[in-house]
Amino acid sequence: MTSRVTLSAVLLLALTMLSGCRQADGPLPVADGDRPNQIIDISRDLASVARGEAQARTDLADDLRVFIDMVPGGVPASAELARRTSEVVAGRTMTDQNFQRLAHQLWTVTSARDLSERQIEAMQKDTQALLVSLGVPDSGAQGVVAQVAVVQKVINRRPRRWYELF
Repeated sequence: MTSRVTLSAVLLLALTMLSGCRQADGPLPVADGDRPNQIIDISRDLASVARGEAQARTDLADDLRVFIDMVPGGVPASAELARRTSEVVAGRTMTDQNFQRLAHQLWTVTSARDLSERQIEAMQKDTQALLVSLGVPDSGAQGVVAQVAVVQKVINRRPRRWYELF
């Protein structure tokens, strides 16, 4: 009888622990201080890329690098994100608001350090939806979305804990 009660208690405890073991969401970066101006700079870079200005792609890469310069491997990852984004934006006609939305998304991708796997997946879906809504073909958007995951893999400091199963 005692072993049956003990076994039931252990099973109940295990089920309780497993049901609450999902990776906690991390904080999203806050655009305070000089950040709004930096996001506007990224937006202008995107508009310049769309117009086909020669220096614009380099400017975009430089402005994204500011957020991950000190992270090992961050600069090449952000440069590739800038390159892929430049490819899909080049020649597109968009409003200033659309450039700002995309700039904010790129800033979030390069600034967020403690996101959960679910948040990263949501960020990828948001980036995909934004690019497609701006008229970018799905294949081009996929390239940018794939690089979002690479950037986050390099800069994210939020590892999955041993007890986080979901």
